[in-house]
Parts: sequence; structure tokens; C-alpha cells
Amino acid sequence: MPGVHQLTHPEPERGAVSVFVIMMATIVLIVMGVAVDTAGHIHAMQEARSVAREAARAGGQHLQIPTAVRGEGAVVDPSVASAAANAYLESAGIGGSASVTGPESIHVTVTSTYDTTFLSIIGIGGLSATGEADARVARSHGGVEQ
Repeated sequence: MPGVHQLTHPEPERGAVSVFVIMMATIVLIVMGVAVDTAGHIHAMQEARSVAREAARAGGQHLQIPTAVRGEGAVVDPSVASAAANAYLESAGIGGSASVTGPESIHVTVTSTYDTTFLSIIGIGGLSATGEADARVARSHGGVEQ
């Protein structure tokens, strides 16, 4: 037919661009998923440390009253202090333990699990998030430690 030009390609298209787009989209989704779960895990670890600090403070407020009243120093009441810290952990809904490590200090360890969003697709259902804190009881007068 005169006036009709037919375009011919030396090689037929093989869909190479489609494969590239699919691979890039998959890689972008994987990177975004890892970023989301990494950020969530970091937040869970920060929360665990925060709860551990608060529980240690709650336990550190319980002193042996007779010793404190006589002015002989601020000494932690071991049974009441660890019970108060454990009660704080229970009220926060996080597992952990508290122990009095000396006459003026209490140690709290918190363990929780971050449930993954995207990593669960490849079988990683949860990441452990732990936090530790120590509280030291100090006697002060006028803002100066005695």
C-alpha cells in the first residue's frame, strides 16, 4: 500500500523494563519494611529503658524509716523497695524484675517483645527489647548530697 509505512523493530520487546520495575519495587518495599520494624524495635527498647528507670525510682522511694528518722542515712528497705518496683512493672504491663543491690541502690531489668510488622512475612515474628536501670538513694540537704 502506498503511503503506509510499517515500523519494524530489529528485535521484539522482551519485557525487560517490566522485570526491572518489579525488582525495584520489591527492593523498595523490603527496605521500607526493614526501616519500619527497625524504628519500632528502637522505640520498644527506649520504652523498656524508660519503664525500668521509672520502676527503679518507684522502688528507691521506700526507705528504712527508723534509720532515716534518726538521721543515720537513707537506706533502702529491701523487701518494700523491690515489691514497689515490681508493682510498677506490673501496672505498666511489662515483665521484668527488681532487686536491691546495696543499702542505697536498686536495679531493675525489663524485658518486652516488639511484634514486627513486615519482618513477620519472612518468619521473624518478634524482636526482644530489654532495658535496665539503677536508682541510687542519696541524702541531701539544700540540694547538696550529704
